This record gives sequence, structure tokens and C-alpha cells, in this order.
Amino acid sequence: MTKALRTVVPVVAVAALAAAGCMLISGQFVVNFALQSPLKVVDSPLALTSVDVDLNTVSDYKDHKDDLKRVEDLALVGDFHNNRGAAAALEAWIVPSGALTLSESQVRTQGSLLWGPLALGPNATEHVDWNRSSTLFKGRQALIDEIKGDGHFSLYLMQTGTFDVTVTDGAVIAVVAAAK
Repeated sequence: MTKALRTVVPVVAVAALAAAGCMLISGQFVVNFALQSPLKVVDSPLALTSVDVDLNTVSDYKDHKDDLKRVEDLALVGDFHNNRGAAAALEAWIVPSGALTLSESQVRTQGSLLWGPLALGPNATEHVDWNRSSTLFKGRQALIDEIKGDGHFSLYLMQTGTFDVTVTDGAVIAVVAAAK
């Protein structure tokens, strides 16, 4: 009799929750925000470019935003090519306000270093995958706060000095845990 009660009670409890519409569903999903490809950081007195990142345009994010519990992992991936004959170091900065026309000093004041520096040799290309990206993250919490917040921010790729970098197949990717 005791063995039967141990089986029946949980089954009845789950059935009651289901009947009341109170099912607990949890899991993980991936938010993949593709960057424009190619994305070019142009040769100028201040080499930087900004990207408007609105995760609300990603259906998985939009569908689960209210159920978001935590961000499990993050990555900034792609192929980064230094188009110049001199070495370069690339950084990614996050600006919560979403401003897209900031100067380098404004980005450094209003934003947070997210990732980098990625050292690129002269005329070299580096493929940054999930594992390589994890070694470059500096400001994980700033990105987590944006993902858990309104999901809209600016991403700046920059380096002081003069150089020219092209990013192809770039993306900001997050693994997110959600529950209903």
C-alpha cells in the first residue's frame, strides 16, 4: 500500500497542476543575433564602428523574454581580418543606451569593455569560435544585464590608432535559461 501511495500522490499532484494550468516548464534556448556581414571597422583617425543590437528582433528571445531566469553562456564569434600590414588589437564595447554615434572617449566613458583585445597580425584572419570567444570576455555581466533588461544596446568594435578590420559571419550568441 505504501509503495502505491508513493506513486499515486505525485501523479495526482501533477495532474492537478496540469488541470489548473500551472505546469512548470523550464529549459534553455539560444539567442543568436547575427551581425551585418561583412562588418567593417574603417580606417579613420578613430577606428570604430557601432552596431545596433536589438535582441527583440530574435523570435526566441522575444518569445521567452518574460520567462528569462539567467544567462548561462555568451559568445561573440566570427572571422576577424586585419586588412593592414601592421598588427592590430580589436576590442568590443557595450553601450546600454543604444547610442550609435559616440566617439571613442564617449564609448569608454558610457560603455563597458565587453571583449578583447583580440590581437591580429598583419593581414591576418582569426576565426573566433565559442571557445576562443570565452577567453576574450571581460564584461560578461554588462551583456547579461542587457539580455535580462530591455535587450537593446549598442556594440562598438574599436581600436585607437589607424587600422582596418573586416568581420564576416559575426554574431552575438547567448545561451539563456527560462522557466514558465
